[in-house]
Amino acid sequence: MLGKLMKHDFRALSRTLFPLQIGILGGGLVATLLTALTIRLGDASWAGTNGSTMLKGLIMAISATMSVLIGVAIMASLFVTLILICYHFYRSFLSDEGYLTFTLPVSTSNLLWSKLLTGMFWTLINCVVVAVTLLIFSVFGTTTNTLINMEVLNAFKMFFTVLLPEAAEYVSIPLVIVEIVVVAIIGLAAQILQIYFAIIVGGQVAKKHRILAAIGMYLLINMGVGIISSVFMSLVTFGEGVSNLVLNSAQEIGAFMTTIFGWYGVLYAGLGVLFFLVSRSILKKNLNLQ
Repeated sequence: MLGKLMKHDFRALSRTLFPLQIGILGGGLVATLLTALTIRLGDASWAGTNGSTMLKGLIMAISATMSVLIGVAIMASLFVTLILICYHFYRSFLSDEGYLTFTLPVSTSNLLWSKLLTGMFWTLINCVVVAVTLLIFSVFGTTTNTLINMEVLNAFKMFFTVLLPEAAEYVSIPLVIVEIVVVAIIGLAAQILQIYFAIIVGGQVAKKHRILAAIGMYLLINMGVGIISSVFMSLVTFGEGVSNLVLNSAQEIGAFMTTIFGWYGVLYAGLGVLFFLVSRSILKKNLNLQ
């Protein structure tokens, strides 16, 4: 049943999020072309009149402005993606649609899991799309007289052929990669569950202006999470013996940072489980639909 719920949520979100991702790629290509045009016009020497010089400057100004605006929009797409995911959650659980949602023959846990996994999926898709767009821009949009910026490609080559082999002498690269991926996924799940929890609590405490209440609750919850995280990581850091630890070598520093990063995964996992269980309890016992 979870698979059917995820399929439904995926389709519902894809109506808005799929066109958004296409728009990001299209906007990135336009920004790439405009930036390349601006750079080439700046290096071009037009023999001519004041009219041609003014035209050149006007085209450069328009191209640069449009490129910057598109770049800002692309970077803001993650925020827009989260807003759309959260609105889908709010509409499914706390609006009139919630009456239909909770008549389905499925458990509250499955409903939450479906919203969480589809939200994570689209967030990761958005991150990949933005990363690919920025890569295309850096490779093709920052050159002066060639199609490809070889300096960017050489930087990637140096990272994989020089920096990574050097880092492998001090830390286990596969272990670090796995740890980063796992902690990032757990952290993303905890963050989305925190937002869902704020939406649920905001819907409970406010009969009107529930969205504003959810935003306020998120800010308060985020402050509490920040305090808990600071205290937890301080205890972990001193528990690892940082006061007596002498980091004289790169190996010791790498091992210490890997351990601390792993504890972040434990923290995020604990917060995620807490938000999930409390959210499920509220939806089961104290549901307040609009």
